[in-house]
Amino acid sequence: MLQTKTVKILISLINTQRYLAIQALGLAFFTSILEGFSTPLVMLVIQTIEGDVSVNNQSSVFIQEIIKIYANFPGKWHFLILVIFFLILTVIKNICLYYSNITINKLQLKIGVFIRKYCIERFLKLEISFYNQSNIGNLLSYVNEQAQRSEILSANLIEIIRELLMIFILIAVLVALSPLLTIISVITLLLVSLFLKSILNSVRIYGRKAAKSIDEFSSFITDLLSGIRVIKSFNSEFRELENADRFLEKRYEAELGAFKYKSAIVPLTETAGITLLLLLLGIGASVVSATGEGGLSLLLAYTYTLLRMIPRINHLNSLRSQLALLSGSLESIYNFISSTESLHLLDGQKPYKGLVSGINFENVTFTFPTNTEPTLKRINFNVEKGTITALVGSSGSGKSTLADLVMRFHDPDAGSIKIDGIDLREYQIASWRNSIAMVSQETFLFHSSIRENIAYGCPDATELEIIAAAKKAYAYDFIQKLPQGFDTITGDRGARLSGGQRQRIAIARAILRDPDILILDEATSALDSNSERIVQKAIEEVSRDRTVIVIAHRLSTIEKANKIVVMNQGEVAEQGTHQELLALQGKYWSLYKSQISVDEQAIPLVKSLNP
Repeated sequence: MLQTKTVKILISLINTQRYLAIQALGLAFFTSILEGFSTPLVMLVIQTIEGDVSVNNQSSVFIQEIIKIYANFPGKWHFLILVIFFLILTVIKNICLYYSNITINKLQLKIGVFIRKYCIERFLKLEISFYNQSNIGNLLSYVNEQAQRSEILSANLIEIIRELLMIFILIAVLVALSPLLTIISVITLLLVSLFLKSILNSVRIYGRKAAKSIDEFSSFITDLLSGIRVIKSFNSEFRELENADRFLEKRYEAELGAFKYKSAIVPLTETAGITLLLLLLGIGASVVSATGEGGLSLLLAYTYTLLRMIPRINHLNSLRSQLALLSGSLESIYNFISSTESLHLLDGQKPYKGLVSGINFENVTFTFPTNTEPTLKRINFNVEKGTITALVGSSGSGKSTLADLVMRFHDPDAGSIKIDGIDLREYQIASWRNSIAMVSQETFLFHSSIRENIAYGCPDATELEIIAAAKKAYAYDFIQKLPQGFDTITGDRGARLSGGQRQRIAIARAILRDPDILILDEATSALDSNSERIVQKAIEEVSRDRTVIVIAHRLSTIEKANKIVVMNQGEVAEQGTHQELLALQGKYWSLYKSQISVDEQAIPLVKSLNP
């Protein structure tokens, strides 16, 4: 039915909610016992109607004892006692069944919560480099549809155990009624089960294909929605719709293939059950004539019990096919969890308590997993406390990678980054990052209010502190002009605000955090000149009395930096002050002259565009 690995995963999941599972199975067992008691009552009803409540020597001791107890009551009360007892038995049994269903549903939802939370914890634990080579759509499928299918799988397993309990109890009753007929029944049902095994294997194969198609479709939808501007600008809607058709058709074929095999299970089981029933009635007729008195009530009770069992066998087989169909989703989540087990940075032991002297880069070398050549090669320079250090260089020279290493999004392959002489890897990641704020070119704002975005790094901040941070970031005035002020929702990634407004919100967030170290990653490069002037004022405000690392695109913004480090093809080409580097007439001098030349050429160009 399921591979051993999948069964182990399911059991481990159910074990997280073991008390609910035990409660559900306990109720199921009690329901099964009550179901088993209904068969002797059927015999008593038939014998009462016939007017002859007697003990059949062919019956088991259990059945005989129940009939003896019943026969001790006065004859005129027999039918009333049966009615009352049937009613009580039915009410109690269905109450237990109801609470069993509720408990199984609760178990299913709890396991769904556990799976999603476990995946989210793994998302938050993984290194940034993992996301650089992963598709967000695939990851989203683990906490959406794959998790939903997996939680159903866990509930189905509990239901299968419940149905097996019920079937075993009914088989025990059948054995008590007639061992010979029960042997014939069990052999027939086992043959049917063996025949269904190949069908269930086919369902499982198509189920895995369906799980894979879910991942692929989720990935496609994520790319489509993320790139909607590009799609529209290139008039590619029709081509993307064709791609959607292709992904949907692939999923349709997988789901339909599984459904074809899955749908055959219940009709085959029911046909086998009816054939078995007719066979047993034929055999039972000869048993009746052989046993004489009481044989008819035994045969009818046996048939009644068998009719109660066959639908449960049908349901059991349907659940087995559902397990085979959905197991691919659980395997997909398990493969993600197991394959990413070691993809996280080891945490240090020392709590970071503040910068004393500075940050030292000592022969730092780093290579991205997808690259063959190092992105950074033997980097050496110092960042002194309370100073501004600027990183400049052409695109791809490794400036942002250096900033990521400082944030400890990655660890160097060789060399080390030392904080006051101690390797950064020895510090606790949480305490280190709590002391840093980063403002980057691509500012990310959450789809929530401006207030919540500013207070993201300090969720306990007061209203006055949030307002003060907004004022220092030169964001307060434009926030007040918005329809809901600080309660204005920023939209997806801050889409309802301009680039300059988003940057000022990000700077307000950094100011409120009151960081020990500030990293500015080309924070003004994507802004127009007016927005840049305002944001530059905000940056000067947040940079006061802090250790600042600036990644600069426009060299005019970092002329007053205490140190400028010039990067070239992953190496430190030059370092010094603005004047010192100009005097060298090297890489920095070339970059500076080229930018001045571009700015001078831009003036007549603007005039020609605006006569």
